Amino acid sequence: MTAPTHDTVPSRSGIQRLITPWAYRRLRTVAGVRFAVGVLLTVLGALMLSRGAYGLAALLLSVAAVHFVWGSWQLTIARSASSRG
Repeated sequence: MTAPTHDTVPSRSGIQRLITPWAYRRLRTVAGVRFAVGVLLTVLGALMLSRGAYGLAALLLSVAAVHFVWGSWQLTIARSASSRG
């Protein structure tokens, strides 16, 4: 006779495994922070471009683009989760 297993941790989908549990519950807020950081990095990148620091500007603008894409992805997940439940 086998004892029943009492799993207290619910199984998480693939997307939920990629995002920390506290962030998954607040995806819209986290995405908003990502967009704000992306805007800040874009401003800093533009400032570096005007100063002639092209390498640093390229780095900052690349990281800003990653933040915008990641924030957009998180908003898409938040919208699909809210429409399901």
